Amino acid sequence: MHPMARRSRRRPEPARRELPDVRQRLVEVRLRVVRLLLLLCALGAGAAACGTVSTAGSPGGPAASGPAKSGPPAATPTPSPGRVLGTATNAAGWTAVVTAEPDAQLQLTVTVVGPLTVTGGCFASLTAWAETPAGALVPTPTPVPAAHCLAIVLVVVPAGTTRAFSASLPEPAAPGTYVIQGTLATEGVPGSPAAGLPAVPPVTISI
Repeated sequence: MHPMARRSRRRPEPARRELPDVRQRLVEVRLRVVRLLLLLCALGAGAAACGTVSTAGSPGGPAASGPAKSGPPAATPTPSPGRVLGTATNAAGWTAVVTAEPDAQLQLTVTVVGPLTVTGGCFASLTAWAETPAGALVPTPTPVPAAHCLAIVLVVVPAGTTRAFSASLPEPAAPGTYVIQGTLATEGVPGSPAAGLPAVPPVTISI
């Protein structure tokens, strides 16, 4: 046999032997990638690689499921018990406020500053009436006589403290400007202020 023929039979075929090695490397690389993805998913850092993308807080992400719900409507402010028609203050710091009340009534509230002693109990501590700007008394219905009462209470307002007294009166029937006057039953004399005490400040109102 010719020597060259023997050499050609023993020559290795590199292409056929290297092909299995390349396939084995590809399989190993794929296994490593899969393991890496599984590790990332387990650590919570591979959401995109695991096939789920978080859209919370990301621009362009889908809106939250369901329509947006608005909060409860704002509460309507509770109206005050009476509309203030006028106020006044005297030099002693007493304040007088006139408010409109239901059933065509007015209420005069006077806040005084002590020291002061006011009569209460069967006597009305505060008496109120309406006058025209010229000083004419506005007629009011005659009050129903109250039951005979002998109980008298002295309300003591210490120096430096305040106390409020209220009285109701009918609202004048005709529209116009009126002056609401009032007096406190002080020192046991109903309807008359004690000597040296300030008078209730008059309040001008328009109805």
